[in-house]
Amino acid sequence: MGAAAAGAEESGYDAVWTFEGAHDPFLPLLLAAEHTDRVMLGTSIAVAFGRNPLLLATLGWDLQAYSRGRFILGLGTQIRPHITRRYSMPWSRPADRMLDMVSAVRAIWDSWTTGGRLDHRGDFYQHTLMPPLFRPSPSEVDGFGPPPVWLAGVGPAMTRVAGRVADGFLSHPLCTPEFLRDTTLPSLAQGAESSGRGRTAVHHSAMVIIGDTAQETAAARAAVRTQIAFYASTPAYQPILASVGFADLHPMLHAMSKSGDWQAMGRQVPDELVDSIAVTVDDPRDGAAELLRRYGPYVDRLGFNTPYSADPAILARLARAVRDRDR
Repeated sequence: MGAAAAGAEESGYDAVWTFEGAHDPFLPLLLAAEHTDRVMLGTSIAVAFGRNPLLLATLGWDLQAYSRGRFILGLGTQIRPHITRRYSMPWSRPADRMLDMVSAVRAIWDSWTTGGRLDHRGDFYQHTLMPPLFRPSPSEVDGFGPPPVWLAGVGPAMTRVAGRVADGFLSHPLCTPEFLRDTTLPSLAQGAESSGRGRTAVHHSAMVIIGDTAQETAAARAAVRTQIAFYASTPAYQPILASVGFADLHPMLHAMSKSGDWQAMGRQVPDELVDSIAVTVDDPRDGAAELLRRYGPYVDRLGFNTPYSADPAILARLARAVRDRDR
C-alpha cells in the first residue's frame, strides 16, 4: 500500500481512495499517509452502519492527525441485507439514520476541539459521556481541524441528506451521466437549499475498460460486465438502469443473484449497457476526451473504477491525459 500510494502521488493523482470490500478501508490509509506528502486520502466508502459514531470519529480524527489534514471520511450505508445479516447491525430509515450519524460524529469532534460538553441526543445515536481521559488533544489537528465528511448515495432521499450535511458526494460507479444529471444533481441541490448551504462537490469513479493488448482489454471488459451485473441485481440501483432504458434487466439479475450464479449473471448484460456505463480506452487522449464529455458537466472530481487488475502505468497515462484536456 505504501508503494502504491507513493506511486500514485508521483504520477500526479490528487487523491488515493480505499473501499470496504474484503478488507478494512482505514488501515491501508495509515500506510498511505506514511509514504506520501501531498495526496488526499479517503474511504470510498467505509460502511457507516457497520460502525458507531464514536468509532468513526476516532478513526477519522487519528487519520486526519497522522496525515496532517489530508484525510476524507467517506461513508456509505450499504444495503439492508448486508447490514442486518453480514454486520448483524440494526437497519431502519437509512437516510434519517445517516443524518443522525454525521451529526453525532461532528458533535464528538466539536467536543474534542472545543473542550465542551458532549451532548448529542438523536433519534438513533446518543453520546453524552466524554471524560478527559478519552479526549484527544485539539493540538493534534491544529491548523486543519477534523476531516471533511463525504457521503455516498444513489436514491434521492440519501442524496438530499448529502446535500444537506456532507462536504462532498461520492456517486456510485454504476451511475450514468443521465442519472447524475436528472436525479443526483437536483437531489443534492434540494438538500443544500434546505440547510442554506452551497453546492456539494461531486466525485465520480467512472468504470473504465483499458489494457495494453486486445486480450487484456477483453478480460477487462468481461470483469466490468460481471461487476455491472452484480450492481444491477440490487433493487436500489434499478433507477440507474432505467436512466438508459434497461430497467427490465433488474428482475432477472436479482433472481439469479439469489442462487449465487454470478458468472452467468454477467452474460445477461448486453454490450449496449456496458458501453452506457463504462468507457473503453484504446488511446489515453481519446479516452480522456470521452470521460470529460460524459462526466465533465456533472462532476468536480473524477476517478477510475477498475474491477480487475489494471496496470497502474496505463491508468497514470489516462489520468495525465484527463488532466491535460481539463486545463
